[in-house]
Amino acid sequence: MTKKIFSLLFLLFFSFGITTAQKKAITHNDYDLWKIVDKTKISNKGKLIVSEIITRTERGDGYLQVYNTETKKTARFFNGSKSVISYDEKFIIFQKKVKYQTQRLEKKSKVKEEDRKKEVLYIYDAENNSIYDSITRVKSFKLPKKNSDYLVVEKFKNHKDSIKGDSLPAWKNNYALVYHLSSKQQDTLFNIKDVVIPEEGNTFYYTKKHDKRKKKAKGVYAYNTATKTKIIIDTSRYDYKKLAVNKQGNRLAFIADRDSTKTDSVPHKLYLYKDNRLKILADNEEAVFGKGQTLSGSKQLFFSENLEHLYFFTKVKSIHKKDTTLLDDEIPQVDVWNWKDEITQPRQKVNKKNLEEDNRLYVYHINENRIVKLQDDVIDAVELFDKYMNTFAIGVDYSPYAIETWKMPWERDIYAINLETGEKKLVLKKVQVRMDISVDGNYGVYFDIDTNDWISINLHTLKKHNMTQNIAADFQDVENDVPAPASAYGSGGFDKNGNLLLNSQYDIWQVSLDGKTQPKNITKNGTENKIVYRTRRLGENPLLVTYVDDKLLIKGFNEKNKAIGVYLLNDNGKLKEKIKPDTYLIMDFKKALEADVVTFTKQNFKDFEDVYVTTNSFKSHTKITNVNPHEKDFKWGTAELVSWNAYDGTKLEGTVYKPEDFDASKKYPLVTYFYEKSSDGFHNHYSPRPSASTIDRTYLVSNDYIVFVPDIVYNTGQPGDDAYNCVVSGVEMMEKTGYIDSSRMAIQGQSWGGYQVAYLITKTNKFRAAMAGAPVSNMTSAYGGIRWGSGLSRMFQYEKTQSRIGTDLWDGFDLYVKNSPLFHLPNVETPLLIMHNDNDGAVPYYQGIELFMGMRRLKKPVWMLVYNNEEHNLRKMKNKQDLSIRMMQFFDHYLKDAPAPIWMTKGVPRSEKGVNLGYDLDKE
Repeated sequence: MTKKIFSLLFLLFFSFGITTAQKKAITHNDYDLWKIVDKTKISNKGKLIVSEIITRTERGDGYLQVYNTETKKTARFFNGSKSVISYDEKFIIFQKKVKYQTQRLEKKSKVKEEDRKKEVLYIYDAENNSIYDSITRVKSFKLPKKNSDYLVVEKFKNHKDSIKGDSLPAWKNNYALVYHLSSKQQDTLFNIKDVVIPEEGNTFYYTKKHDKRKKKAKGVYAYNTATKTKIIIDTSRYDYKKLAVNKQGNRLAFIADRDSTKTDSVPHKLYLYKDNRLKILADNEEAVFGKGQTLSGSKQLFFSENLEHLYFFTKVKSIHKKDTTLLDDEIPQVDVWNWKDEITQPRQKVNKKNLEEDNRLYVYHINENRIVKLQDDVIDAVELFDKYMNTFAIGVDYSPYAIETWKMPWERDIYAINLETGEKKLVLKKVQVRMDISVDGNYGVYFDIDTNDWISINLHTLKKHNMTQNIAADFQDVENDVPAPASAYGSGGFDKNGNLLLNSQYDIWQVSLDGKTQPKNITKNGTENKIVYRTRRLGENPLLVTYVDDKLLIKGFNEKNKAIGVYLLNDNGKLKEKIKPDTYLIMDFKKALEADVVTFTKQNFKDFEDVYVTTNSFKSHTKITNVNPHEKDFKWGTAELVSWNAYDGTKLEGTVYKPEDFDASKKYPLVTYFYEKSSDGFHNHYSPRPSASTIDRTYLVSNDYIVFVPDIVYNTGQPGDDAYNCVVSGVEMMEKTGYIDSSRMAIQGQSWGGYQVAYLITKTNKFRAAMAGAPVSNMTSAYGGIRWGSGLSRMFQYEKTQSRIGTDLWDGFDLYVKNSPLFHLPNVETPLLIMHNDNDGAVPYYQGIELFMGMRRLKKPVWMLVYNNEEHNLRKMKNKQDLSIRMMQFFDHYLKDAPAPIWMTKGVPRSEKGVNLGYDLDKE
C-alpha cells in the first residue's frame, strides 16, 4: 500500500513538473500578445454590456465584445471600437479599425493618407444578434444619448464616389449621412463641417464648409429627422463656430464672425436660436460687457443642465497691436522675466492657450432674457460644478498670493457668486482649501487644514458650521509624511436625502450641512476591522452617491490582506457584505443608469482584471470577459506580503514576487524596486508590457528573478537616509530567508525612486547593479529649476512635498548637500544605468547629466539612455521596447553573468544611431 501511495505521489509530482516545464518564460517578443479592456459601457436599462479590447502595446488587433445580460450570450467583432449603445437597446453602433498590419504596410509603402484604407461603421442588431448594416470610409459618427431614431455619420471624401450635391462633389470634401435606424434610409449632407446633436428631440444642427475658405463655415442649418427636412438658420455671416445645443434640442447657440476683417479684434456676435427665431445677444457689446471687452471667439458655449442658462465668455481687448510694418526678422524674440510677474514666463508658456485671452464668464438667463456677469477683474476662475448648480457658483482669486508658488497648497480667496444677480461675496480669505458646493447649491463645503475639520457655510448668510468637531475620528491623512498640511480623506458625495457623506480614516460619516441632526457613523466597524469604506458615484450627477436595489453601494479595502470587498447599506443602517474582501482588488465599477446592473473588474497578481457583472444586487456575479487566456501558457509567479522592522524600529510592509516554480533550496538573484508605499497594491495584476520607466515584475519572475517592493516612510529633512532605513533593512530581511543570492542583488527606481537609487549607492555597496530613471542628483541645482511640464518653480517640491527637505535652500543648505548623491559619488562602487530623456518636464534633464558626468570623471561604470523628444516617462512604444531590452540586458549581465551587449562594452557611435542598436552580445 505504501509503495502504491509513493508511486502515485511520484507520478503526480512528475506530471506537475512536466506541466511547469512546458510553460514558457516571457520574452520581449511576447508583449504584443497581451490585451486590456480599454473601456466598458452599459446600456441604460442594463441589457447590453460592451467591452472594447485592445492590445496593450497597440501593435496588433483587438475586438469588441457584446454581452447580453438577458440571453447570457456573447458576440465578438474583430477590431471593433468607438462603440455607442442606442437608448432603446436595439442597436450597437461601432467602427471597425483597419487591420494593424495593413496600416503598417501602408505607412511603410508611403501610401497617401487619402488613399489609405478607412474604418467601416457597423450597426449591430442586438435583438436578432446580427449585423444590421454597414457603411464604408467612415471618419466618425454621432448618436443621440436618448433618441434611437437616427445617427449622423461623417464620411471621408472619396475620388471614386460620384455623389454630387450643393456646390462641390463628394470626392472633394467630407460629407455626412443622416441614417434612420428603423428604415435604413439615408440622407446626404454635403461639405459638412461641424455637427451638434442634442440628447433628445428630432432636430440637430450643423455648419457647412465654405466653397473657397475651407476652414470657415458658410452657414448654420437645422435638420429635422422626423420630417427629413433641412432648414437654413443663417448664411449671412462670414463664419460660424462654437455651436452648442441644449438637451432637448430646441435651443441652439453659436458665435458668428461679422466680416472678414483680419485684425486682432475680429467682431464676434453671439446668437440664440429659439422657437424657430434667431436672436442676437448683446448687440451693443460695450453697453452690456463694459468698455474694453468683446465676445470671445475661442471659448466653447454651453447650456446648464436645468436648460435655463447659457454660459459664454468675453475677453478683454488687448491695447497692443502687432506692428505690421516690420518684417518677422526685425521683431526681437525675447521672453522678459519680471520678478513682479504673477505668473512666471515658463508657466505662461505652458498655459499659453488659456492665457492668450483674458476671459470673463457670463450667464444668459434664457427665460428672462437677461445677461449676468459672473467673473470680474478680481475672479481668476469660476467653478460651476459640472453645470448642475442653479443658485451659486464658486469664484477663486489667486492673484494676491500668485507669486508664492513655493507654498503648497496655494493660497487663495474664495467667493460665492450668485447666478441670478452676479453679486459676489467673500467667503474665505487667504486659505489653502478648495471649496465644493452642496447638491442643492446653497452651501459651500471645505476641509479646514488647520483644525482638520469639515466645515459647511451657508452661501446666503455666510454662517459656518463645523460638521466634525464632535466626532472622535480622523478625517485627515494620519500617515501624512510630507512637510505640508495633511489632506482630507475626502467627501463621499451626497445621499438621496441631501446629507453629506464624509470619509474618516476607515468609516463613512453622515452629516447634515445645517447641523440640525447629529453625525452618524453609517459603516460602524471600519476602525475595528481595519476596513476602509468608501462610496461610489456612478451616475450622471457626480455629486450624488450610487444606490443598488435602493441600498447604498460601498466598497471596502481590507488593510490586513490588501483586498477589496463590496457592501450594501440599507435605510435601517444594516451593512451587508456582498463580496468578501479576501484575495482580489475589485475596481472600475460601472452601473446602468436605469437598472441595478453593475459591472466591475477583479484582479490579483495571478488573475487578469477581467470584467464581471451582477444583475441581482450582488447575490452573484458572472465573469463576462476572458481577455488573456494565453497567460496560462506562460511561466508566471506568486505575490506574498512580508513585514519587518526598519533600523529605527518602524514596522514596515512590502511585497515579494517569486517564480511559480520557486524552490526554497535554490539561490535567486534579487531586484528591489521602490516608490513611496506600494504594499496596498499587493493584489495588482501586472500584464507583461514594454517599460515606460520601471521594471516589469511579471517578466522578472517569469525569468527566475525574485522581486522585492518595500514600503518607505519618511521624516522631514532626511529623505535619503529614510530610504536607506527602509529599503536596505528590507533587503537584509530578504537575505535572511536563505533563498536570495546576496552577491547578485540590484535596485531600480524611477523619478523619486530614481533619486533614491542614486542616493543609496553612495551609502552601500550591497548591490551589484543599479538602474535609476530620471534621478535628481543635485538638490542644490534642482531646487532653483523649473518643472517644464507645468512651468512651476521646483521650490515647493523640496520645501513642502515629495522631496521633504522642509525648508528653503538658504536655511537648509546642509540638508540639500547631505541628501544630494552628486556630492558623495566617490563612495560609489555599484555600476549604474541611468535613463533621462531630453524633454523631461518633471525632473530637469541636466540632473541626469550631472550624475553621469560625475561618475564618468571618477571612472565609475555608468551608462545613460537619453530618448529624444521623450518626457519623464516614455510615451512611444518603440522606445519602451528598447528600454525593456537594455534594462534586462544590464541586469542579466550583472546578476546572471550573461555576456554584456555591445552598447555596454563598446557603445553606439552617433554616426550609427538608428542603424546599430548595439543589442548583440559581446562574446569577446
